[in-house]
This record gives sequence, structure tokens and C-alpha cells, in this order.
Amino acid sequence: MRIRFGKLGLLLGGLSLLLIVGAQALMYEQNDPDLPPGHSGPFDEGAYLQARQAFTALLRGNDPSRPADPNARTKAIAVLDEQVAALHDRLLRSPGTNEVLAGAAWTELGPNPIPLGQTQTTRVAVSGRISAIEIDPTDPNKVYVGAAQGGVYRSLDGGTTWVPIFDGAQTLAIGALNLDPVNGWLWVGTGEANGSADSYAGVGLYRIENINTTADLVGPINPIRNYIDNNSVPQSGGFFTGRSVSSIVRVPNDPNTLFVGIAGGVIGLGANPPFGNTLPPLAMRGMVRLSNVTMSPGAITGTRLAVSTTDTGLGLCFDTPCTVNRSVNSLVLDPQDPSGNTLIAWLNGTNVAGDGGIYRSTNAMSGSPTFTQTLITTSTSASNGRGELRTYVRGGVTEIYAASGEPSTGTLCNSVSNAGALRRSDDGGVAWSAKLQGGGGFCAGQCFYNIGFDVVPGAATATDTLFLGGNVRSANCAKLQSTSLDGGATVFVNHDDTTHADTHVIKVAPSNSNILYRGDDGGVWKSTDGGLTWLNQNNTTLRATQFQSIAVHPTDPDITIGGTQDNGTNSMVTGPVWAHADDGDGGFAMIDQSTPATMYHTYFNQAGTQIGWARSLTGGAFGTWSFLGCSGSGTNNGFACSAATTTAVNFYAPTALGPGTPNTVYFGTDRLLRSSTSGTANVIVSQAPLVSGVAVSAIGISQLDDNYRAVGNNNGALWFTTTGSSVLTSIDPVGAGSMIPDFYIARAVFNPLDKNTVYISLGNYGDGTSATAHVWRISNLNTTPVLTAINGSGGGALPDVPVNAFVADGNDPVFPGTTVLYAGTDIGVYQSVDGGLNWVPFGSGLPRVAVFDMAIPPAKRVLRIATHGRGMWEISLADVIFKDGFNN
Repeated sequence: MRIRFGKLGLLLGGLSLLLIVGAQALMYEQNDPDLPPGHSGPFDEGAYLQARQAFTALLRGNDPSRPADPNARTKAIAVLDEQVAALHDRLLRSPGTNEVLAGAAWTELGPNPIPLGQTQTTRVAVSGRISAIEIDPTDPNKVYVGAAQGGVYRSLDGGTTWVPIFDGAQTLAIGALNLDPVNGWLWVGTGEANGSADSYAGVGLYRIENINTTADLVGPINPIRNYIDNNSVPQSGGFFTGRSVSSIVRVPNDPNTLFVGIAGGVIGLGANPPFGNTLPPLAMRGMVRLSNVTMSPGAITGTRLAVSTTDTGLGLCFDTPCTVNRSVNSLVLDPQDPSGNTLIAWLNGTNVAGDGGIYRSTNAMSGSPTFTQTLITTSTSASNGRGELRTYVRGGVTEIYAASGEPSTGTLCNSVSNAGALRRSDDGGVAWSAKLQGGGGFCAGQCFYNIGFDVVPGAATATDTLFLGGNVRSANCAKLQSTSLDGGATVFVNHDDTTHADTHVIKVAPSNSNILYRGDDGGVWKSTDGGLTWLNQNNTTLRATQFQSIAVHPTDPDITIGGTQDNGTNSMVTGPVWAHADDGDGGFAMIDQSTPATMYHTYFNQAGTQIGWARSLTGGAFGTWSFLGCSGSGTNNGFACSAATTTAVNFYAPTALGPGTPNTVYFGTDRLLRSSTSGTANVIVSQAPLVSGVAVSAIGISQLDDNYRAVGNNNGALWFTTTGSSVLTSIDPVGAGSMIPDFYIARAVFNPLDKNTVYISLGNYGDGTSATAHVWRISNLNTTPVLTAINGSGGGALPDVPVNAFVADGNDPVFPGTTVLYAGTDIGVYQSVDGGLNWVPFGSGLPRVAVFDMAIPPAKRVLRIATHGRGMWEISLADVIFKDGFNN
């Protein structure tokens, strides 16, 4: 299933506006390459978007009812760096020598690429979401791409070979790139700004020096802003804290100045404002002018520019004087004004008519810049209030095109659900044309997420060549990759047969207009014939897959499957060779450990619409999966799709396997279901529901005794049984009397050596005032359960960061009779060999990327992890470094 979700909530001073895309339930196009098998009929796409967003927010630790510090991830990385340094100094040297002992290093497994991926009308290799592209102005073979959470890749041979050049940064989430060819620098704006629910926020900007050789990172750059808030209280915080960079422009005559657009990048649970919308430490959205940018990060300063000062009654003024907390998604300088004073910005709209659109300044470099609104967007949906600008000079006139989410025009495309419009200015952004007929409806209501656009000027506007992309081509309006030869006046011709859904960026090479690069949810594509045909650039050197899950084979050390965002469920068959297993957004995955030819994975789930559940009995090859859930209405295999029956289910519903031949199978909606027949004939084995309207988030089953079960909820409720009872016992209630903090239960994992002990991990940040234990041990389940926080302490504590993956290993030969613990966090992997008293960062060479799942293959002593942005990795467990805990 293609992502169709975005920044549905406006950050409105603690209030939440849930803005569903479109005014009615939308139908998926029949030619949608990501339509999940087994789904039948229409569904409410707005509710789908909200469910997908809510679940991803839980994985990221964003819960607006419990405000967290938006600097928490940065602080956690600082703790991680200190721990790594301490380990190097104290543990990696032989006694009495200076020799550094050999340590385990992470190995990247891919997929690179995913074969037979889901594209428009055929199947070709895909990788993962590409959000930004820059091309050298004199050499189209030098190209740089930014991935959703995969970092920055460089190619010096036109995309034949890609090299990661950003793995040492604090985040791999990329929102914008800008190349300075004179200095040989690449400016990187971190945090993805395209409105996706899994668009991670960034840490500001980086400067990559010596871009084509050593690629040296300088940053992060996040200058402090001191200001007076709307309550006349002095405040201080970073210009970019908790936000994403949407656009970077350089001033031609002033190499020390950058203009930077700031967008949301942080999405709260169910479209509510994140972090309690606390400003500061959360930065305001808008625009910043950076000065002294050629100097060290500490010497760089910023000035906030008030693109608009109009509140529109929505509570958007958080500072004095008011500069309006609103996203700026696109910036261009007038190319005829090298001073940088003439600046044109797209300010995202709100749900207030007449608000948002294009603003122009002629004194942007002055001490007090002023902006004039020259186009009022006709969109009244904040979700579709986004726009992209492109400019050039012809005959001494500055021409500007704007592609936006305004309602479209024309008899076929004139509706909110077919949003997408083009306009042009022939006087440098002072006045704007009516909507150009050819571009109507190009992004089809997903304009918050899907806009790719670039221009090759002709001798006149009627001969301008426009390249335009949205989400997926439809019979009417929507366009995936299309070309206009008349400046958008009439029709666009589609040239998208081998590209993937969801366009994010289209770039024309400045030195050769026949060469274009394109980024979408499937990766990178290149055209050498002016956009007529597209070449796949997703080769063995590009790795950007966003995994959700991992499952390993009991006897084959290679076979591994996992669900991915927007690119199906995929399997590693012989390391590291991959195969595409099944279509649709892939969720949790499992392999029966007694009958390994039997495999499972989930699609999306939505109460009242679908319980997405699939099985293969023949090893998971493409085309062998059967849909076992329910879709539309009715009951199938014990699953009830009716919202009146199933009151809640997570977008990716949790699953688990128990012991036995075949393994028992468990599935969580708002209740626990169990199958002893390989996923069919599911029986409810809990209260129905456990908590009305609250989804099950984690299921743990002891591999020593199928009667031992632990179940967690989104709200932190925790249940268990040791007898297989269908009435589960509350072990940690929500609210008063709760010992484990009431956060999303990410994992429930039984000790493989002791069925009376289960480990619980939480996918959250702390409450902003004190550290919160992210891992707990519950022992004595068969008598009086004992709940113990095992987060570690001092230098051996886990950082304050979500723990979304967890493994308990009882087979480590170095620690016989001991359970070694592994925690997969938002910034990497930790190990504990002393029951959680001390934790140490595990292995070397893994970038700072979110780990969503992990497993140890029974046939190979490695830890294998699924990251959300850089594919799968593994590390040997034979090269033991830490034998006595952190205090060795």
C-alpha cells in the first residue's frame, strides 16, 4: 500500500486540527501498483491516513499527551557518543598494552536493490524513498541524493555507482540539498519535510566539504535564537530544533549567507501537536537567514524572517513581534538579483480561506525584511496547502512557475480530491497567471506528500518544457511522471511506465537539459532523452529501504523476511541476495520455526475496513501468498472487520508465534486471537476487547510453554496469563497504581531460559523532567509478579530514546546459563550481559538510524536488525568484546 498520509495536523498552540485529505472517502486507483492483495472495494482513505500516522508516531515516541523534549534524540546521541568513547578507552585494549582488540562490526545486508519492485505498469528494481537531489552545474554525472532516513549518497558516474557520504551524521533523515560547486561543498538540510508520517525531524544543517573526495562533515548547524515570546517572556532555543529543512538557497554575491525554509517534520499521535507544542524548545516553522555560514558551526548566526505576520485567528503567533509559526516549503531567489534581496517564498496555507501562498521580498538581505503576498492560494486545506517554486530568466525577464496543492481546474479534475495546480509569473513573482489547464489535478489530493517539478525554458512560455510528477497516474488527472511541451497550457504526456509511485523530486541537469534525475518512494531514476524514458538507478550500491520488521529461518542462516514501507514484503534468500515476496505496505513478518516453509506477514489494518493478514505455505515466493484476513465487511478466519466488533487495531497489527508443530499463531487487534491451524480458524483468547477502543501493541509468547502469554496495549496497559486462560490478568494498570510508565508497549519478549520472566520495552521518550526506564523485567509470573526497571544507571544506562526492538539470547556460549539482552533503539543497538544493570553500545559502523526489529537466526551466531531507512544489517556474536559488563 502506498503511503497516503501526511502532516494532517496543524501545530496550533496546543490545539489540534485533524484535516483529512479530501471531503469524502476516496477510492484507490485500480492501476495503483501498491494496492495490497486481498483488499476489496473502497475505504475511507482519510481514516487510513490517520491510522498510519498514529502508528508511526507511536514507534517514534511522539505522544502529545506526554510532552517530551524535542532535543531528546540529540541528547541521546550525545550519551551514545560518550559511551562509545568510554568503551574505546576502557574496554578495547589488551591488559597492559596499547593494542586495540578486534571488535565486531556491523555488515550491511541490503536489499540493494529489491528486485521486481512495485512500479507503475511493470516490475523493476527499487530501493526506498528519495527526498532530495542535487546535480553539479557543469557535470551531470556528478549527482547527490538524499533519502528519507538513509542519508546522502554521491555518484560521480551518473548513478552507476553510489557512495554513502553522510553516515557519521546525527541523523540520516534528509529534507533538502544545495550544492556550492565553487567551494566544493554540499549543504544538507536534515529532517524530511514532505509531510509523511514517518518523516523524521532533523538536527539542523550540515556542510559537507570536499564533496567529491573525502566528504568531510561539518555540523550539525543549529544556531540559537533569543527572542521574546507572546507572553513577554524571554526565550532561547535552536532555530531548527525538532523541525525539518525544506529548502536551502545560496546568495550569489554573498557566500556567507543562506536562506533556509523550515517545515514541520514532527507529527504527533493521531495528528495532535507533538511535544505539547512547547515553543521553545521546539523551534518555530518558517524561514531563517543564516550568516557567517563559511565559518565553524558555533560562529554561524541566524535571523528569523517574518514571511507573514497574519495570525488568521488560529493562534499562530508565538513570538513578539509575531513571525507566524507556519511551514515554508519552497524558496527561490530572483536570478537577476545576485544581491539576494529579491526572494520569493511559498508559505503553506491553513484551513482559512485566503491564507497562505506566495510571498515576495525585495529587501531580504536587510535588517528588517518585508514580504508582500502576491498570490493567495485557493486551497482551504492545510494538507494540500504546500507548493514548489522554480525560476529562470528569459529575455531579461524572470519567469517563475509554482506547482501546488491548490484545487484543480477543468471538467475532470475540479475537486478537492483531485487537487494540484500550476501557475506562472512573467514578472518575477509580482503577478500570477490563472491555473494552467494542463496541470490540473496532478497530485490528486496527496500534494502534501507528492510534488516533483522542474522546468526547461524555451524561446517563449508556449515552448517551455515542464516535468511534473505527483502520486500515481490515473485515467483522469493524477500524474506520476509527465511532460508538457507548451508550458502547461494544455495536456501533459505521461512517461512513467517504469517509475515508482509517489514523486518527491525531479531535477534537470543544468548543463544538459536531456538529462534528468527523479526521486520517489522506489528510489532514483534517470532520463537521458529529456524525460521520454527512465533508467533505473537503484543498483547494488544504493541502500535506502525502510523496514518495519524481520523474521529468520530456523535452519537456513540466510533466509530472512521483512515488511517495508511502500515496497512490499521482501526476503533475503541467499545472503545477501534478495527477492520480492509480496506487494503492499509490509508490516510484521514471521517464519514458522517448526515448519519453515510456512511464512506470514501483515498488510495495513483499519477497524471497519481491513484486517490484513497473509500466509505462504511454500517458502514465501512471490505469488504464493493467501489473504487470511477480512476486507470490507464480514468475518473470515475469526477476524471481524466491523468497527462495531473490532473497536481498534494498529495500522500494523502485532503478531507472534508460540511453540508447537506447527507453531501456534497470535494476532492482536483490540483483543488477542490464536490459531493452532497455521493462521486459519482464529479463536479469541482474551477479553473482547481488552480495552475498548485501544489497540494491542505487543504480544509475547513463551517458547517453553504456549500457555504463558503477555500482551501490551498502546496506552501502556499490560496483561498476562500462565495457564492459557482466555481471561487475561492485568499486571500493570493504566493510571493510578501503574509502575511501568503508561507509554506505548513496543515489545514483550519472554526469557528463553525462564518462562516466568518477560521483558517489556517502551517506544517513548521521557516526560521532559526525568529519565524514564525504557526496559523492564517482570519476574515470578507464576506467583507474585515482580516489576523491575532494567534501564541501567550512570554510564551504563540506556539513553532516553524509544526501544522498538528487543532480543533475549539464551544461547551465548560465552555466558552459559545467562540471558544476554539486546535493545534496538532509535539511534542504534545496545547490549547487556548482566540482566540490564549495565548497557553498552553494541558494534561499530552502524549509522544513527532507527532500528524497528531484530532477531538472532538459530542457524547462525549473528544479530540481524531491520532499520527504517538503511535496510537490514547483521553483526557477529562470536567476536565478544564485553565479558563482564560495562564496569569491566
